[in-house]
Amino acid sequence: MSACMLKSGCVVLALLIFVKVSLGQISTCGQAPLNYRIVGGQSASAGAWPWQVSLHHPVKSGHFCGGSLVNKEWVMTAAHCFLSTDTSGLVVYLGKQAQEGVNYNQLTRDVTKIIKHPQYNNITNNNDIALILLSSSVTFTNYIRPVCLAGKGSSFPSGTQCWITGWGDIALGVWLPSPGVLQEAQVTVIGRTQCDTLLGPGIITNKMICAGLLQGGKDTCQGDSGGPMVIKQGRVWIQAGITSWGMGCADRNSPGVYTLVSQYQAWISSIIKKDLPGFVKFPSVG
Repeated sequence: MSACMLKSGCVVLALLIFVKVSLGQISTCGQAPLNYRIVGGQSASAGAWPWQVSLHHPVKSGHFCGGSLVNKEWVMTAAHCFLSTDTSGLVVYLGKQAQEGVNYNQLTRDVTKIIKHPQYNNITNNNDIALILLSSSVTFTNYIRPVCLAGKGSSFPSGTQCWITGWGDIALGVWLPSPGVLQEAQVTVIGRTQCDTLLGPGIITNKMICAGLLQGGKDTCQGDSGGPMVIKQGRVWIQAGITSWGMGCADRNSPGVYTLVSQYQAWISSIIKKDLPGFVKFPSVG
């Protein structure tokens, strides 16, 4: 496996405030009434991250990527999760806690459409974002809810605390042990200049955001791609990043790299058009 790896399946969370948002999902997005966590590095409780979804495909032996629910019909994930836009056999699990056993709060949807960003570059990993249209709408519960999205002009300074979630490997080449409970960890935003120096000059574009711990130990890994990196402000969770790629998993001085959601408000709105996700500018002013 090469040093630079896509992380098909990963997530991070960030902290934010419920103001200056778009219409659409703003009355419901970013609410997680069953989330009581304040530290990272453990199994998530049921309903802690109600926007988290698991993408399954029989050819890929079950779970292969994460994603996040952004309204009743659309899921946001990473473009690199899909070699093509063929939806055959693709299933989205919502409200899922563990990959094995009974999940009483989950439901499933087939996929009608996969839309990858037209400027996605599989060499540089730039514009690593895709939208998935579900076969039918979902009803929100405490276990299934949309996340708010970072709006245009958002800024995430170095040191901002955020959360990542996913069902990916717990270390390089080490699968998540049975029963495969959703994992969560708290990490820190690493500034673009510093991240570019650590990972290689010119690699980090203005469409990416880095997060991790410089000492290592917490990170997303293979199987986490497409999942959310979120920040909480006030009572609302905002998705700042989409798990995209990294060099190794949780290595020292090797932060994970995420697609910067705030750069895509116009594109997302042009695809979804009605019942828009709730876009929130971070940090909020006033």
